[in-house]
Amino acid sequence: MWYVQVARREYRRQTVSRLLGGPRKGCVALALTIVGLGFFRDCWFKLACDSQPEWPFLFENYFLWLGYLCILIGSILVFSSYWALGFYGTFLGDYFGILMDNKVTHFPFNLIDNPMYWGSTIIFGGTALVKASLSGLLLTCLVAACYKIAILFEGPFTTEIYNKSNKMV
Repeated sequence: MWYVQVARREYRRQTVSRLLGGPRKGCVALALTIVGLGFFRDCWFKLACDSQPEWPFLFENYFLWLGYLCILIGSILVFSSYWALGFYGTFLGDYFGILMDNKVTHFPFNLIDNPMYWGSTIIFGGTALVKASLSGLLLTCLVAACYKIAILFEGPFTTEIYNKSNKMV
Protein backbone atom coordinates (compact mmCIF):
# COMPACT_ATOMS: atom_id res chain seq x y z
CA MET A 1 0.00 0.00 0.00
CA TRP A 2 2.96 2.31 0.52
CA TYR A 3 3.51 2.39 -3.24
CA VAL A 4 0.04 3.82 -3.83
CA GLN A 5 0.86 6.67 -1.45
CA VAL A 6 4.24 7.24 -3.13
CA ALA A 7 2.58 7.27 -6.55
CA ARG A 8 -0.14 9.68 -5.37
CA ARG A 9 2.51 12.04 -4.07
CA GLU A 10 4.34 11.72 -7.38
CA TYR A 11 1.16 12.58 -9.28
CA ARG A 12 0.73 15.76 -7.25
CA ARG A 13 4.36 16.89 -6.90
CA GLN A 14 6.48 15.02 -9.52
CA THR A 15 9.33 14.80 -6.98
CA VAL A 16 10.74 11.46 -8.16
CA SER A 17 10.44 12.44 -11.82
CA ARG A 18 12.36 15.65 -11.25
CA LEU A 19 15.01 13.90 -9.16
CA LEU A 20 15.59 11.14 -11.71
CA GLY A 21 15.20 13.15 -14.90
CA GLY A 22 11.74 12.26 -16.15
CA PRO A 23 8.54 10.34 -15.48
CA ARG A 24 9.67 7.13 -17.21
CA LYS A 25 12.80 6.95 -15.06
CA GLY A 26 10.72 7.66 -11.97
CA CYS A 27 8.26 4.92 -12.85
CA VAL A 28 11.11 2.45 -13.45
CA ALA A 29 12.56 3.33 -10.03
CA LEU A 30 9.17 2.70 -8.39
CA ALA A 31 8.83 -0.57 -10.32
CA LEU A 32 12.27 -1.77 -9.21
CA THR A 33 11.36 -0.95 -5.63
CA ILE A 34 8.02 -2.77 -5.88
CA VAL A 35 9.62 -5.85 -7.45
CA GLY A 36 12.49 -5.88 -4.95
CA LEU A 37 10.19 -5.62 -1.96
CA GLY A 38 7.92 -8.23 -3.57
CA PHE A 39 10.83 -10.70 -3.63
CA PHE A 40 11.52 -9.86 0.00
CA ARG A 41 7.84 -10.47 0.89
CA ASP A 42 7.82 -13.74 -1.04
CA CYS A 43 10.93 -14.97 0.78
CA TRP A 44 9.34 -14.24 4.14
CA PHE A 45 6.13 -15.97 3.04
CA LYS A 46 8.11 -19.06 2.02
CA LEU A 47 10.01 -19.00 5.29
CA ALA A 48 6.75 -18.77 7.24
CA CYS A 49 5.29 -21.71 5.31
CA ASP A 50 8.42 -23.84 5.62
CA SER A 51 9.22 -23.13 9.27
CA GLN A 52 5.78 -23.87 10.69
CA PRO A 53 4.40 -27.37 11.20
CA GLU A 54 2.34 -28.74 8.32
CA TRP A 55 -1.38 -28.91 8.93
CA PRO A 56 -2.44 -32.60 8.73
CA PHE A 57 -5.90 -31.61 7.51
CA LEU A 58 -4.28 -30.42 4.26
CA PHE A 59 -2.43 -33.70 3.58
CA GLU A 60 -5.19 -34.90 1.26
CA ASN A 61 -4.24 -35.11 -2.41
CA TYR A 62 -7.15 -32.95 -3.50
CA PHE A 63 -5.72 -30.03 -1.47
CA LEU A 64 -2.38 -30.55 -3.17
CA TRP A 65 -3.98 -30.52 -6.63
CA LEU A 66 -6.19 -27.58 -5.67
CA GLY A 67 -3.04 -25.73 -4.63
CA TYR A 68 -1.37 -26.41 -7.97
CA LEU A 69 -4.53 -25.34 -9.80
CA CYS A 70 -4.62 -22.10 -7.78
CA ILE A 71 -0.98 -21.40 -8.64
CA LEU A 72 -1.74 -21.99 -12.33
CA ILE A 73 -4.89 -19.81 -12.36
CA GLY A 74 -3.22 -17.06 -10.34
CA SER A 75 -0.19 -17.07 -12.63
CA ILE A 76 -2.41 -16.78 -15.70
CA LEU A 77 -4.18 -13.78 -14.15
CA VAL A 78 -0.92 -12.06 -13.16
CA PHE A 79 0.97 -12.64 -16.41
CA SER A 80 -1.97 -11.85 -18.68
CA SER A 81 -2.56 -8.63 -16.70
CA TYR A 82 1.05 -7.63 -17.22
CA TRP A 83 0.77 -8.47 -20.91
CA ALA A 84 -2.41 -6.37 -21.26
CA LEU A 85 -1.14 -3.37 -19.27
CA GLY A 86 2.50 -3.36 -20.28
CA PHE A 87 5.31 -2.22 -18.01
CA TYR A 88 4.12 1.33 -17.31
CA GLY A 89 0.47 0.32 -16.94
CA THR A 90 1.44 -2.35 -14.43
CA PHE A 91 3.68 -0.14 -12.32
CA LEU A 92 1.45 2.92 -11.88
CA GLY A 93 2.72 4.82 -14.90
CA ASP A 94 -0.51 6.80 -14.99
CA TYR A 95 0.48 8.38 -11.66
CA PHE A 96 3.63 9.59 -13.44
CA GLY A 97 1.60 11.03 -16.32
CA ILE A 98 2.21 8.03 -18.60
CA LEU A 99 -1.39 7.32 -19.57
CA MET A 100 -2.81 4.47 -21.59
CA ASP A 101 -4.90 5.34 -24.64
CA ASN A 102 -7.91 3.34 -23.47
CA LYS A 103 -9.05 1.38 -20.46
CA VAL A 104 -8.11 -2.29 -20.82
CA THR A 105 -11.33 -4.31 -21.04
CA HIS A 106 -10.19 -7.62 -22.55
CA PHE A 107 -8.94 -10.73 -20.75
CA PRO A 108 -8.35 -10.91 -17.83
CA PHE A 109 -10.02 -7.58 -17.05
CA ASN A 110 -13.30 -8.76 -18.58
CA LEU A 111 -13.23 -11.67 -16.11
CA ILE A 112 -12.31 -9.93 -12.83
CA ASP A 113 -11.43 -6.45 -11.60
CA ASN A 114 -7.81 -6.05 -10.44
CA PRO A 115 -6.68 -9.44 -11.77
CA MET A 116 -3.05 -8.84 -10.84
CA TYR A 117 -3.87 -8.35 -7.17
CA TRP A 118 -6.31 -11.25 -6.99
CA GLY A 119 -4.09 -13.51 -9.09
CA SER A 120 -1.21 -12.87 -6.72
CA THR A 121 -3.46 -13.64 -3.75
CA ILE A 122 -4.57 -16.90 -5.39
CA ILE A 123 -0.90 -17.85 -5.93
CA PHE A 124 -0.18 -17.29 -2.23
CA GLY A 125 -3.18 -19.43 -1.29
CA GLY A 126 -2.15 -22.16 -3.71
CA THR A 127 1.37 -22.17 -2.35
CA ALA A 128 0.01 -22.51 1.19
CA LEU A 129 -2.14 -25.47 0.12
CA VAL A 130 0.78 -27.21 -1.63
CA LYS A 131 2.90 -26.74 1.48
CA ALA A 132 -0.02 -27.78 3.77
CA SER A 133 0.64 -24.58 5.71
CA LEU A 134 -1.96 -23.10 8.02
CA SER A 135 0.31 -20.09 8.59
CA GLY A 136 0.48 -19.67 4.80
CA LEU A 137 -3.31 -19.65 4.56
CA LEU A 138 -3.55 -17.07 7.34
CA LEU A 139 -0.91 -14.91 5.64
CA THR A 140 -2.86 -15.26 2.38
CA CYS A 141 -5.85 -13.72 4.16
CA LEU A 142 -3.62 -10.86 5.31
CA VAL A 143 -2.35 -10.36 1.74
CA ALA A 144 -5.94 -10.29 0.48
CA ALA A 145 -6.90 -7.69 3.08
CA CYS A 146 -3.89 -5.51 2.19
CA TYR A 147 -4.66 -5.74 -1.51
CA LYS A 148 -8.31 -4.88 -0.88
CA ILE A 149 -7.26 -1.76 1.02
CA ALA A 150 -4.84 -0.83 -1.79
CA ILE A 151 -7.65 -1.25 -4.33
CA LEU A 152 -9.89 1.07 -2.30
CA PHE A 153 -7.23 3.80 -2.60
CA GLU A 154 -5.89 3.03 -6.06
CA GLY A 155 -9.10 2.46 -8.02
CA PRO A 156 -10.88 5.78 -7.44
CA PHE A 157 -7.66 7.79 -7.76
CA THR A 158 -6.79 6.15 -11.09
CA THR A 159 -10.32 6.87 -12.30
CA GLU A 160 -9.87 10.51 -11.24
CA ILE A 161 -6.59 10.76 -13.19
CA TYR A 162 -8.22 9.53 -16.39
CA ASN A 163 -11.33 11.68 -15.88
CA LYS A 164 -9.11 14.78 -15.61
CA SER A 165 -7.16 13.66 -18.67
CA ASN A 166 -10.35 13.22 -20.70
CA LYS A 167 -11.58 16.69 -19.73
CA MET A 168 -8.35 18.22 -21.02
CA VAL A 169 -8.77 16.64 -24.46
